[in-house]
Amino acid sequence: MKISSPLFPVSSLLQKVFFFAIHLLLAMEFLLATYSSSSYAVLNRHAVGELAQSPSHASWTSTIFFVGRGLGMFISPWLSQSLGKVRSLYSAIVILILSNLVMAIGEDFYLFLLIRFFLGLAVGAVMMLCQYVLMDFYPINKWPFVTSLFGFLLMTTFGFGPSFGALIQESHWNWREYFTLNVLLHSLGLVFLWALLGKKEEEKRKISFDGVGFLLITLCFISFQTLASRGQDEDWYNSLFINVLFFIGVASLIYFFVWELGEKKPFFDVRLLLMSNFLIANLIGPLSFGALYGAFSILIGALQEIGYSSFLSSLPLIPMLVCLPILYPLSVYLSNRSDPRPIASFCFALLALFCYMTSTYDFFNRRSYFVQSVLVSQLFLGGMVGILPPLNRMVIEGLSPRHQQMAISWSILLRTFSFTVGAGLLGTLLEHRTAFQQSRLVETRSLFDPSVVEFLQRLRELGLDSLQALKEYAYLVSQRSYILAVDDTFRFCAILYFFVSFFVWATKIKKLKKE
Repeated sequence: MKISSPLFPVSSLLQKVFFFAIHLLLAMEFLLATYSSSSYAVLNRHAVGELAQSPSHASWTSTIFFVGRGLGMFISPWLSQSLGKVRSLYSAIVILILSNLVMAIGEDFYLFLLIRFFLGLAVGAVMMLCQYVLMDFYPINKWPFVTSLFGFLLMTTFGFGPSFGALIQESHWNWREYFTLNVLLHSLGLVFLWALLGKKEEEKRKISFDGVGFLLITLCFISFQTLASRGQDEDWYNSLFINVLFFIGVASLIYFFVWELGEKKPFFDVRLLLMSNFLIANLIGPLSFGALYGAFSILIGALQEIGYSSFLSSLPLIPMLVCLPILYPLSVYLSNRSDPRPIASFCFALLALFCYMTSTYDFFNRRSYFVQSVLVSQLFLGGMVGILPPLNRMVIEGLSPRHQQMAISWSILLRTFSFTVGAGLLGTLLEHRTAFQQSRLVETRSLFDPSVVEFLQRLRELGLDSLQALKEYAYLVSQRSYILAVDDTFRFCAILYFFVSFFVWATKIKKLKKE
């Protein structure tokens, strides 16, 4: 096959080598960018602790990153057309390098938090621009292959990302060294890309950008993201800080819709919300992915609570990748050629089964999780890799080609934003259920219960005094309450995915004409 590009002419002798190298470099840069979020999740508590903040601030540094990443992915088409694909990619990588450098040497938490947002912007832009650059090496009818390739790579981050971060932690790497390593790797990537692509003349177009709309939706997202991350610690609406955030978020959202209705070239065409398929798919997508990201965080926390190391706690996410080379291509193929609702319903049913089975595990039988879970339920978790293609098909169903790109971009933005609130809201549910389970255990297993009396007596026979025995009992009650709350949370997710598996049928899909 002859590879050619109007922007990047390749000599015939080096054609194959160049073609392979550009694929490898863009894929590696894409993976470095995407893995920066999932790998950091294991290190975030160490970072906020050294910056003199409580562990509850750790999730804040992760969720604000996802706000930036979603916005960066959304504005990347405008960047690629107004500045050029290659120049935009270079600029995004430079911002990414500088952001990692500032975080590696910074001492102030709120500066760190701000830079996490800009890092997310750069990562989101790099993720999309790598695809746009590679598309110039293919004819238009081959572009779906490029998007499928990068979609495949993106899915691997859910399985391998936390494990890479855990390996870094258990290798006694400081979190600052992690960011320094990112600086070096991205710098090397930039040098190699420059060597291959150089300064290419690209066609640029002056495209209007709705800056007011962008600022309003950014303010709205940051307000609600901070509210979800800090609400539990700030006592929700008993806090002036939370009340102000809620008011700012709602006011900016309302003004955003009013502003967009009056714009000739809006940041988002709000009339798309009148399309039932677009509305339903963008309720299902963010709801499902937000719950899934929160469930991942809770599952890893539950395993760490009962004594597993960070690395061992991350291993249960890897087996789902067994489904990746089978289910993802199959989902892409079927969703584009037939009704996407059956494949979406099937994948959501698998997720419901995974959540239900996780809620029934005896986490205290330590061997069972890595025997039963890895072989059975974690394969069901692989259902998540097949969700995106049918959801994307539902989003664009019935839309004109002019609106399809905006619809897909907004779906990506909303799904990414859901990561910022999913973990916070599920974490709040977990804390409330933990308190409930602890109260129930204390009431049903009082100090006068024969089994508790026998347990305390055995502890005293082992050499503990009465106070030490009570302390050990209180710790076990607290641990057991947390695990029961984890079961309740996964049961809630199972019910959610069960109903979603039926809700997808509310969309209306036209039969494709046979060619």
